[in-house]
Amino acid sequence: MDVARILEVVRRDDEGFRALAASVDLIGTSCQMAHNPTEARARLNDLQQGFGEALHLYPGGEAYRVCFAGDSVFVIREVEPEADVAPIWASFCGHMFAVACLLHEMDQKIGNPGLRTIVAAGPLFQLVDPESWKRLPWRGETQNWFVLTGASVALKKCTDAEARGTSGGFLSGYCWHEHPTDPGTFMGTRLETAPIQMACDRSQYVELYNLMVSKAEQKATLPGWGNRTCDSGQ
Repeated sequence: MDVARILEVVRRDDEGFRALAASVDLIGTSCQMAHNPTEARARLNDLQQGFGEALHLYPGGEAYRVCFAGDSVFVIREVEPEADVAPIWASFCGHMFAVACLLHEMDQKIGNPGLRTIVAAGPLFQLVDPESWKRLPWRGETQNWFVLTGASVALKKCTDAEARGTSGGFLSGYCWHEHPTDPGTFMGTRLETAPIQMACDRSQYVELYNLMVSKAEQKATLPGWGNRTCDSGQ
């Protein structure tokens, strides 16, 4: 193992890594899979292509890990222990809000029910060597493997909120962003067209986040997370 690889492994073994996670969930697709599979497939294809196009229009996704799973897109932004997470959190939320608003509008324009987006923060149980299999004898059998991230509390919150759904207070058509000083409490901001001059300029994502917070009109909570240490660093 060369010096650069040793330093990378040591860095990733540090405690204090955090993750910001977002899920973009297509509403109604699970039901469509049973009753209208052709339409469900079209929506999934549109989501995959549309997400890439949205990141091209609203740049800033170079540091993200992205996974398309079922009827959702999961996005992870790893944050190093020494980083100031508060501005990164604000920028990530603003960026995901802009992307989700665009995809929601596109989905509704063709007669679909739109999206629900969850954004959360939490500790990251970091994988020290996420591509270790590529150097092992069975690398030919694992050439298509990839790592989304290590186990992330933030991703768990996203999946929990998706599972609770509308009946648990997480209404569709909203971006549900975790309160920065009250873990497990989410504010809901209606997904609507984001100001284009802000959405296209990554330096404006923090301001877009502030706008999103100011327009929050709903609230939902995840049971069991309220007594945890503040995860977003603010």
